[in-house]
Amino acid sequence: MYDTPDLERPGHVIEGYDKEHAERTTRIVQTVAKEAGLAEKWLPELEVTTLLHDLGRAGMDAELFGKIFGVAQEIGLPIRIRELRAKYQHISEEQAPDFFVSHIKQALEQRGIALTLRVYDHILMRMDFKGRLRRQLKERAPELSSMGITVKPWMEKVMLYYYYPQEMAGEPADVKLMGMLLVACENFEAYNNRRRGKDYYGRRDEQLREVFTALERFERDGLVSARVMATLKGLTASGALDNEMKESRGQTRSQALLAADVAFQQELAASVNRQGASS
Repeated sequence: MYDTPDLERPGHVIEGYDKEHAERTTRIVQTVAKEAGLAEKWLPELEVTTLLHDLGRAGMDAELFGKIFGVAQEIGLPIRIRELRAKYQHISEEQAPDFFVSHIKQALEQRGIALTLRVYDHILMRMDFKGRLRRQLKERAPELSSMGITVKPWMEKVMLYYYYPQEMAGEPADVKLMGMLLVACENFEAYNNRRRGKDYYGRRDEQLREVFTALERFERDGLVSARVMATLKGLTASGALDNEMKESRGQTRSQALLAADVAFQQELAASVNRQGASS
């Protein structure tokens, strides 16, 4: 589903960069959702939703993607549409891609990156993730239908919640909970993901304490509830997510976590126990 034809090289396929991320995220979401008390009736369609959640970046060249948004960070340009519009409140959602381009074009060209259609498409992977996701879903609708899958409007809103939380207005509590679960769990996987960290986050290593430092800002911003964070912390402390963490980091399941990560799990466990005793 994430593999796409390479238009610049007929007969070749661009392997879906986010396939393994989507698969691991799905396993994590299912584990956390059950522990958080999400009604079982939602779980099958939530599984489909999480498997498809990054389809808006199908066809991504990780090196090019990393270069574009690395340059944006160098010049102080926000790299996600929600953050861009928070800083430049006069621009609309529709204006965001071209506004981003107008502010980064010169810096890209100075670094030898011409603003080709391919580069612009990679910019849309963040600055118009909604539009790109919808186009990808539309293209794959016949294939999904052949598998008995229909992407319902609420499923799309869950996929888009990270970039477009305003789309969730008026949805039932369980749907919003699923959006929060996806944001928390996909970022838990991403901040543990060695390949992603190297390719376009500029990370040298992955440490569990830093993962949760990053995740806590989603709670501060209101994107993730205290309930979801507490559940994720509890499962991490118990070791229930160790296999997914190891896979994300390129380890085998038999390999041990870093001593610093084990120590942090113990801190989390103590914190969870204190909160449970005081409630």
